[in-house]
Amino acid sequence: MILAMKAGVRRFSAAILLPAGILMLSAAGAAGKNSPTPAEPLPEAKAKIIRLIEEKRIPSLSLAVVMDGKIIWEEAFGLADVDHKVTAAPSTLYPIASATKPITATALMILVERGLVDLDQPANSYLAGPKLRAYDGDASGATVRRILHHTSGLPMYWGFSFAGSSRARPPLETTLERYGRLMFKPGEVHHYSNLGYAVLESIIERVSGKSYPEFLAEEVFRPLSMRETAVFTAPPEGRPAAVKYSVTRAAVPFCDHDTRGAGAIYATARDLALFMSLHLGRQREGQPAILKPESIAAMQQARDPDVRSSSYAFGWETGSRYGYSILTHGGVMDGCRAHMALIPSEGLGAAVLINGENVRSIEVCDWIFAALLPEYARNFKTAPPGDGPPPPPPPFRPVAALVGSWQGLIQTFEGDIPVRLVVETDGRIELARLGPEGALEKAFTPLKAPAVSRGFLVIHFPQLFSTPDATASDHRTVLRMRIHPNRLSGEANTIASDESYFLPSFIVLERIKPETP
Repeated sequence: MILAMKAGVRRFSAAILLPAGILMLSAAGAAGKNSPTPAEPLPEAKAKIIRLIEEKRIPSLSLAVVMDGKIIWEEAFGLADVDHKVTAAPSTLYPIASATKPITATALMILVERGLVDLDQPANSYLAGPKLRAYDGDASGATVRRILHHTSGLPMYWGFSFAGSSRARPPLETTLERYGRLMFKPGEVHHYSNLGYAVLESIIERVSGKSYPEFLAEEVFRPLSMRETAVFTAPPEGRPAAVKYSVTRAAVPFCDHDTRGAGAIYATARDLALFMSLHLGRQREGQPAILKPESIAAMQQARDPDVRSSSYAFGWETGSRYGYSILTHGGVMDGCRAHMALIPSEGLGAAVLINGENVRSIEVCDWIFAALLPEYARNFKTAPPGDGPPPPPPPFRPVAALVGSWQGLIQTFEGDIPVRLVVETDGRIELARLGPEGALEKAFTPLKAPAVSRGFLVIHFPQLFSTPDATASDHRTVLRMRIHPNRLSGEANTIASDESYFLPSFIVLERIKPETP
């Protein structure tokens, strides 16, 4: 999720690059197939990081690298607070955004081990307040397991309440009442959903009898000695926290949101190294294993068997990178970037935290792994470059199955809006709202070329409709509809121009048969 906060910001001059922190290198390598040599392997990675910060004018970056349960490198560069010239340090807190999700999944698995949560039960079995409902499919198929996998059918959602703004954080119960509705059949598609991890947050609270911040503090952070990490529901006053900065070098205010289980944690890179040690199965001496090995294995290997295209396990994105099986999770919000990346076969993990935007945090992990693993380095150096702007999309040429007229409803939590969509052979598209008795009202054309991707038709329109939650002065509507025979269904998303909210409604359209002359 990306925000572009435009109001209530402070400008700052160019940051001065100030490395700070501790460099620790262990001569003992990993037990895997490419152990590093005893000579210090990281000067090249460090030089690249320093150059990156200078070229991209990033305020600061903090990192920690763990191998075989030992932190072998932790260091911070730049300024955590540019206005007050506060140097970043390994103890500086950063927002980790969606890198919160593996931690939420870990907390849930503690309750699974205790027999208090069954992964294959419907999530509704554990919700005290509003239950999940379904526009498409059956809500009973939205199991806890599928919510962990992002295959439950829940939509994308976010809503941010910035300090000093008039947008108040709604209770999670209100959000679930309005947006906790399945827009795809459970087990049909992988669809990343912050709302799903807010459901897990609610389950943790209901089952444990403790608030989400309290449960994580007592059952995850404290046992793992993650001393600085916390769920922040208010600005971290009196704590060494980095100020977030936008790509235009404007300070971004603290924000709270109603899906805390998806992205509300602040952490230090060192604390994340301790968390990764748990998931690498190589804890430090004296560090308890808060999960059994089989639970950790399940978190890394489980898939939804009904969604073959998904590589998302329990809170971890899984796959292969430069010749190694890898676990990752990134975090992207306005003013910050975060990444955890783990190579279990080598007992190796890297955490990278940034209080800026103009950089891919996973790239820093690549430099670190390439400095430690010769095979990773060889594959990384010979891979085609991934930087640069993406190529322009090809002109939209609809397949025959899309050409024609479609009619149906946009269903919001307030009520239904009749609409008609026309797709021409040459790629022109028009969507019209319908009045009484089907009369055409205002018509809209796309803001940019539509696209078909992985069986979905995606169209960006100007503002088609609004709800009381859409408080920005300007927003757009993005349709993301799954293509079925003679039917289109999916999301009609209201997105603020400053991207402070992303509010899903449901759209379903049926093909209109041509009239017989």
